[in-house]
Amino acid sequence: MARNVKPEYLRKLIAIERNGYKFDLANYLHNPAFGYEYPSFKKMIAEDEYTMTFRRVFYFKYYGGDGAYKAETFTVNKSKTDKSGWTICQNCHEITLEESKRFNLNKLLTFCDEQEG
Repeated sequence: MARNVKPEYLRKLIAIERNGYKFDLANYLHNPAFGYEYPSFKKMIAEDEYTMTFRRVFYFKYYGGDGAYKAETFTVNKSKTDKSGWTICQNCHEITLEESKRFNLNKLLTFCDEQEG
C-alpha cells in the first residue's frame, strides 16, 4: 500500500484523538519501516523523573497478505534523548490484538478506546 499523504486525509487523522491517543504524524510521513505503512496512534501512559512509557496501536501487513492489529509498549530514557529525536527504547513489548487481512481505521480506533491491560 502506498501511504495516503493527501492534505485532507492528514488533517482528518490529526484531528482524531481517542482516550489520549494521538496520530503519529512524523513517523507516518518520514519513517520508512513497514510498521508505519498504515496510520498509528500513540499515547504516553506513564512518566517519572527519568523515563517516559508509551503505548502505540497500529496495523501491520505481512508479506503473505495477512495482517494484524497490534499494540506495543516501550520506555524511553529522558536523559538519553538528543536534539535529533533519536532514542533507544527499552522494555519493548508487542502484543497482537486481532488478526485481520484488511486495514480499517474505525477498527484501529476501537483498540484506542479500550483500556490497556
